[in-house]
Amino acid sequence: MVDMTRVKVMNPIFKPDDARTFVLYPYRIFHIRLYFKRIAGRDKELDYYAYVDCYRFGVERGDDFIELHEWDVPNDVVMDELVGREDARKKAMESAFLWGNMRVISWWTPRTDILREEKAYKVFWIFEEDGKKRIMDSLTGDVFDLQ
Repeated sequence: MVDMTRVKVMNPIFKPDDARTFVLYPYRIFHIRLYFKRIAGRDKELDYYAYVDCYRFGVERGDDFIELHEWDVPNDVVMDELVGREDARKKAMESAFLWGNMRVISWWTPRTDILREEKAYKVFWIFEEDGKKRIMDSLTGDVFDLQ
């Protein structure tokens, strides 16, 4: 019997026709609101969406909070996080702070609130094409040889 677990998955956009298996890559997603106080003009609020890669510890800015779905999957397709929740939060806040300060001039440090936080996985499809094992990123459609 296969051990199963329920996880949140970023809604796949691309999938090869003959994909039979996949691996789930760990992320932490944050919706952060920054509040800037200003001397001249109105105070500003900015929304920032941070996608923290919990394997390589990078962060990307998103345009919105991606749609998530719950999947029941075998435990052996779920990659382990190498970056914990607190480190991911710090990285997301640092990224939001730097991004916000490039857009708004203020004498004060912005107040920040995390409005939503989710642990989610990106799907990488594994398939064969022309006798080669390949892997496809489900969000970009990029295909790489699997070695």
